[in-house]
Amino acid sequence: MCHPEIPAGQPVPDIRTREVTVASMPSLLAEPEGEPRGAVLVINDVFGRSPFYENLARRLATAGFVALDPEYFFRQGPLAQPTREAAMARRGRLDHAQAVVDLNAALDHLKEKIGGGRLGTIGFCMGGTFVMQLAARRDDLASVCFYGFPGQLDPEERKRINGPLAGFWGDQDSGVGMDNVEQLRRELESGDVDHRITIYPGLGHGFMKASGLEPGGEGYDQACEAWTRTLDFFNKRLAAAPVR
Repeated sequence: MCHPEIPAGQPVPDIRTREVTVASMPSLLAEPEGEPRGAVLVINDVFGRSPFYENLARRLATAGFVALDPEYFFRQGPLAQPTREAAMARRGRLDHAQAVVDLNAALDHLKEKIGGGRLGTIGFCMGGTFVMQLAARRDDLASVCFYGFPGQLDPEERKRINGPLAGFWGDQDSGVGMDNVEQLRRELESGDVDHRITIYPGLGHGFMKASGLEPGGEGYDQACEAWTRTLDFFNKRLAAAPVR
């Protein structure tokens, strides 16, 4: 299994989790043992909170970060059925601009909790799009985008993205469109934004969740590499700060 957050030969630390409400959003808060390295906001895909993303929050806490996984679909209620059709129907009822406000408020909460410093974000699918939108609104983030939709941002919004930003896509992701990812790359380069974009050959949309980060899962090797790079990115970019 891919667990770079646990040093070889070390026992798995005891991770504290609890349900909290942040900016009116029901959220899972995962906290590490000892002083945290920083704090990371986990932004779910179109299905909302699920065991996979809650587990990622725990893994981030295992790596030493405070991790918050909020349900930004709280106004729309739970899915009627665990299907893509139901998820897309609920997405149609989401006030996207209000969700950005809610997630921004969650970041403010985390910043207060750790006493300042740079914050991390990690988002998947539409959560990855939110990551880019938040990076266009704040200059205190280290952002990790998994297969977000840069084509859904307006050109001025893309130009305002602040680094550092790490992005991961599969080259078979026709929904996102590799032309949109390349356009994002060009704009980040022209704006001298600190970024690293990784495109994995042969993978489609949602490869991280599809892999389950378990051996034998689709795209496991690439997902494991992306997770390892994500932890390395946060370790280098987030300053440790005591939790209040």
